[in-house]
Amino acid sequence: MHDTLVDISAGQAPRLKSFSLTHFQYQDGDHFGMLLALISLAPIFLIVSETSIILSRREMAGVLLLLGQLLNELLNLIIKLIIREPRPHEHLGDGYGMPSSHAQFMGFFVVYVVVYLETRVVMHQVHRRVVQAGSLVLGGLVLISRVYLGYHTVRQVLAGAIVGAGTGAVWYALVENCRVQFVDKC
Repeated sequence: MHDTLVDISAGQAPRLKSFSLTHFQYQDGDHFGMLLALISLAPIFLIVSETSIILSRREMAGVLLLLGQLLNELLNLIIKLIIREPRPHEHLGDGYGMPSSHAQFMGFFVVYVVVYLETRVVMHQVHRRVVQAGSLVLGGLVLISRVYLGYHTVRQVLAGAIVGAGTGAVWYALVENCRVQFVDKC
């Protein structure tokens, strides 16, 4: 037998670790909890969507949004390592809980998308408002899901949303300033 495998027949149970990127738990029979667990996957779906748009359309706007999201995730990791506040229920996930990375991701995404649509995209106002409202609702549902499912406290989720929203606003301002300074002058 290969030396990295555990021989279960010898009475040794393997030590298993969950791949926490997509691992969500909810109470059996809780259909609302199951829906919120699925909604908690929104950041993963958004990253895949952003990457697909970049690869298919090759537009700088998508690249800058994704770059901002990745820097926002790095900021979240740094803050978590500084604060080191545990999750409310440590059995639900590895790592620290403050601030919630899901909430920070969605805060960034919602602010960036709402402002970008308002200032840079030409579309019918009703359509713009529907997309902006949809972004806000999705962001709110992800925040609710993190508390409802027990992965974070309200304080951890609010902190994440505030940091993410602030980072999204600052990133958008930087991107716009660079566009005005360099791209529009060409």
